[in-house]
Amino acid sequence: MAYTGEIADRPKSLSGCASTWSETQTDNVVKSEMSSGVLKTRRRFTGIQKKVTCTFILVRDQYDDFIDWYNIEQRQGSIPTRVKNPMGIEQIYLFVTPPVIEWPENTYFTAAVELYAQSGWND
Repeated sequence: MAYTGEIADRPKSLSGCASTWSETQTDNVVKSEMSSGVLKTRRRFTGIQKKVTCTFILVRDQYDDFIDWYNIEQRQGSIPTRVKNPMGIEQIYLFVTPPVIEWPENTYFTAAVELYAQSGWND
């Protein structure tokens, strides 16, 4: 089912492209051990969820926009937003962790986040 709720706007100064991207699907199999010791498995029918760990590398001048994107527009991760996947396609994701900001130099910073997409959000 396509997402129909509120979507946080991304500031114009941010492209939404992450510099690193690692995604996994949640385990969609329920495993139960029977009293006989046999392991039974069945598929869960709640849809496939996707978890993404990614890093944005941005210049110093984009810091305030990035922080406001998370804190104000996304209400600290309570509203999904649009992020570009590695193919450059905008998709809806929810930030599930606050960004971890690091400054390797004073001219740029990295922001590592974990994202989540529910099954059907990007159909």
